[in-house]
Amino acid sequence: MRISPLALLPLVLAVLPKSSHALEPIRIFEGDEFGEPDWEFILERAFPTWAEPENGCPRLSNLGGSMPEGYDKFPTAEDKKFNPCYYTKAFAGLDPSKGGYPTPIDTHYPYEFAAPFHGQPGDGSVHHCPLDSENTVAIPSCPKLGNTCGKDCAQITAEYGIGHIPPFVPLAAIKNEYMANETDICAEWFHYETSQCSIKKSALDEMVYKHFGEDDKIKFQPPVLIDGKPSSTYYRLEFIGSAPECDGNCFGPHYCTSDVADDGKIWGDFCPYVHTGENSGKYRHPHLALAALELWIANQCMPDKCPSEWLDSPHGKDYGKDEKLSTSITWSEMKDNSDPMSQPMVPYAWPNSGDGIYPGLELYNKKTVKSAPGLYVTEFVGGVDVDSDNPDDSAAAIESVAVTFAALFGGVMAMVL
Repeated sequence: MRISPLALLPLVLAVLPKSSHALEPIRIFEGDEFGEPDWEFILERAFPTWAEPENGCPRLSNLGGSMPEGYDKFPTAEDKKFNPCYYTKAFAGLDPSKGGYPTPIDTHYPYEFAAPFHGQPGDGSVHHCPLDSENTVAIPSCPKLGNTCGKDCAQITAEYGIGHIPPFVPLAAIKNEYMANETDICAEWFHYETSQCSIKKSALDEMVYKHFGEDDKIKFQPPVLIDGKPSSTYYRLEFIGSAPECDGNCFGPHYCTSDVADDGKIWGDFCPYVHTGENSGKYRHPHLALAALELWIANQCMPDKCPSEWLDSPHGKDYGKDEKLSTSITWSEMKDNSDPMSQPMVPYAWPNSGDGIYPGLELYNKKTVKSAPGLYVTEFVGGVDVDSDNPDDSAAAIESVAVTFAALFGGVMAMVL
């Protein structure tokens, strides 16, 4: 029996990526004078949230103050959903019921270049403190990979390519390119076999360099309004320094009280995000907006492979199911270890005692290495013998296989599988 090629056309079309001409426009935030995307809508689609309290998210009357009447009720956790009132990344990488979201390691953010989980200060962060660092080392003093060309700049090297850049940089590049719609996005941005529902790194590198490249560097502005107008990386949900009390004591989107800021050693990331006023709890990480935007586009291009919700996506598989394998950063001691809006303890103390809601070294399960799956840089921190750390635990040893990626990246990196 002969089959006409035309009869096969519907089957062929069904497996081809969706044409970029049919992609939906990015929804614009209602009432936004700058025409910025509705990031809340995009994030909610990928990371649906629990019901918010009737009066809105809990808040303090001022930094270090108390909760006003009517704003003291926290939301209740719901299955497969996330916290709508977000104050700290202390619970990032843990089960969503704890109140956090996936970390950049979990979302496979390619420019994170995280430090490994070897029990050192700054474990799992972009700051690479050596293993022999004092517990009270100022974590921000430890280097980030590729940040050797000054503020708001990342070096491009043969070893690692583009060094660490904040997620709001590629987020801006993708937004600009998608809205311009000058290429076949589905065909040129995605390759499921190697990158699944994320934009392939080669395409992302090109977009980032197109918008922010200068010779062998990536240079960018902070994600704020400059002279009343959006910077080249403006991201509305940062809420940087919007509290009246911020006067040299707030670090980026982190709202520290003056005594914490004056300590001199405390990492600003240990302070809560915006937790006063009407924006309390509304901060959202740009790496989450990036992951949500990528998944929204991928879902249009490959709906049978890339679902709309991140927990159902390939990267969300098994997320948060074992806290001993989580990408949660070891936290500092807090003034109140039971309060998600607490400030760090003064004087500074690290690690957290683990006697409240904040994670300490107990997540290492009495081992020197936490076998959190992900890609890490070991060049600056130093390493340990993973197998000898788990001599009688074959499952953990399998999870902790370190594979050197020198052939791929040229530098000293390891992947924990």
